[in-house]
Amino acid sequence: MIVALVIAAPAEAARSCPEVDEDARAAQEAGDLETLKRFYTEAHDPETGCEPLYLASFGSDLALAHIDRFVALNNQDGDLQAHLHVLEEARNYGEPWQLLATLAGVQAELGNHELAASYYQQVVQELQVASRSADPNSPAVTNLPDEAGFDEIYRGMAQSALLAQTFSPPARSRSDGAYGLFVEAYRGYVVKAVPVPVQFHFDSTRFTGKGEQVAAYLLDYLVNEDLAYVKLVGHTDPKGDANYNLGLSERRAAALRDYLHAGGYDGIIDVEGRGETEPFQPVDPSKFANDIEALHQLDRRVELVRNPDG
Repeated sequence: MIVALVIAAPAEAARSCPEVDEDARAAQEAGDLETLKRFYTEAHDPETGCEPLYLASFGSDLALAHIDRFVALNNQDGDLQAHLHVLEEARNYGEPWQLLATLAGVQAELGNHELAASYYQQVVQELQVASRSADPNSPAVTNLPDEAGFDEIYRGMAQSALLAQTFSPPARSRSDGAYGLFVEAYRGYVVKAVPVPVQFHFDSTRFTGKGEQVAAYLLDYLVNEDLAYVKLVGHTDPKGDANYNLGLSERRAAALRDYLHAGGYDGIIDVEGRGETEPFQPVDPSKFANDIEALHQLDRRVELVRNPDG
């Protein structure tokens, strides 16, 4: 019997990391997402010798490329929901703040405010951590939004937190203070008043379920941050009598103050009511042209002013 000998072809040698990188940059420049993903997989072959920092940077760039694909698809038909999977897939490669901010904005546009608020708070945490980099000239810092950009992110976060049916507590570090909605400053930007999303029952000073969640978090925040003096400013929507609304806004702020003192916060709390005189300023007012009730929900809030004399 004749036995056929099959000699296996030698395995193709793995390319070096610089070779993969050169082709990956060309694919990125061309907007070829599928090819870029293939090179990302190749770069993870241990034989290429790619360093962990390079792989992380590659993943971040690949995530950003997914944003470009999402925008291009959405520009064709405006169907955010149909293309949301592109952004979700991007998270398999990295979570740069731009991706989280895009996800937050899309979820807010779709009316998923709980999820949007959570994404926004992750964005703010990422920005806070990156802005504390020791090297101000590093790409991690130079690619961060400026004060105007951060202001838009913060207002989007506040807007979604106020519209959400539940409250997602922002992260808080014992050493670095609070992130998310309760962040105090970002580079040159200072959060002067926190729009606390505490809710009350109709024409009442009783907390709703969400209101109880928010009040409990605020108590924990004030106690642990050891703030000695704060102010609570109540706001209402424009429905009803203006003078009545002024009194209701003060009573609601006072109800929150009483809850905080009863819970163990021993700092000074000033209370003020401003009724309907200072409505919330949405990121894009045109989005609420046909949803006045949502606009009124944004108006109904209590603002926390830290260091009122500062």
